[in-house]
Amino acid sequence: MRDPVLGPIRTLRKHLIVAQTINGACHSWPGAPKVAATSSGWLVSGPKGVTEAVSTVEALWWAVLRGKPGARWQDLRRAADLETGDLEPGELDTAELALRVLKLGHEMAQDSATETDS
Repeated sequence: MRDPVLGPIRTLRKHLIVAQTINGACHSWPGAPKVAATSSGWLVSGPKGVTEAVSTVEALWWAVLRGKPGARWQDLRRAADLETGDLEPGELDTAELALRVLKLGHEMAQDSATETDS
């Protein structure tokens, strides 16, 4: 399945970067869901042991945010926390992907907060 965040080429390395980014963004939440990378996407494990398989970054964020009702975008690690200044080319690719993942998460958290406020 095509994923706008990952681009046209999907690799396990990219899946691992996405999982690490989301786990880091949500680590301060009590009972935060755990994200594990697979070759075809990710597994999201909730605090009650329920595991869901997803194949896009957007679906991954939906699964994570659904596990944290009322999550606000401020609850997520800020994209600005990732510095891209003095990185090697390979590290820069990693940081750029992490920034795209965090940006989508912030947008989706804002949208879900707006929906719950309405």
